[in-house]
Amino acid sequence: MKQQNWHRTDLDVTNALRLNLKDYLLSDPYREGEHNIYIENTVGVWTIAPQTIFTDKFLGYLADNLLLQVDLAQIFYRTSGYQHPGAHVDLGQNNKLYGCGLNWTVDPDDAEMVWYDMPTTEGVSTKRSETDRNMEWPLEQLKEIDRVCIGQTPTLVRTDIPHTVDMGDNERWLISARFLWHTTWEDYMKSFKTRIVT
Repeated sequence: MKQQNWHRTDLDVTNALRLNLKDYLLSDPYREGEHNIYIENTVGVWTIAPQTIFTDKFLGYLADNLLLQVDLAQIFYRTSGYQHPGAHVDLGQNNKLYGCGLNWTVDPDDAEMVWYDMPTTEGVSTKRSETDRNMEWPLEQLKEIDRVCIGQTPTLVRTDIPHTVDMGDNERWLISARFLWHTTWEDYMKSFKTRIVT
């Protein structure tokens, strides 16, 4: 049986955000103090302090009930139909593989996150910011192993094997929460084991 590279959780994120995320980011895509890359009407990646976008109630719920502390939030934007030609693995600031994120989309989602076998060849190192480093391979060199539409349900997604997004007709704004003391896929599985529903 193949390994599943995502897990739905029962976390409630209905009131997790303290602001309109799209309005906040598009009003100043290059806000000082945030790591960002933005190509208008195409793609964007932002790394933001959790207190900026998440409510105190949501952060407190995670801390008090699950002993989880959000380290940072990454926001990913893609316009409808945009397809990146490669898949990547996430790297931490020490260039070691970073295993997972808790992801959900702001609006209804018709894209699919796709995972691939780890290739034997070395990928190309990319660095979009101090907090966003990747190793990337062209899609034609990779073998697909799993896919799912993330949607608005908070979903643990594996990031230490090559992954990308197959876009659909909707533009896509996705939130990815990353947690302190969690680096590997196994770290996340251990902390979220009572919250995983599929």
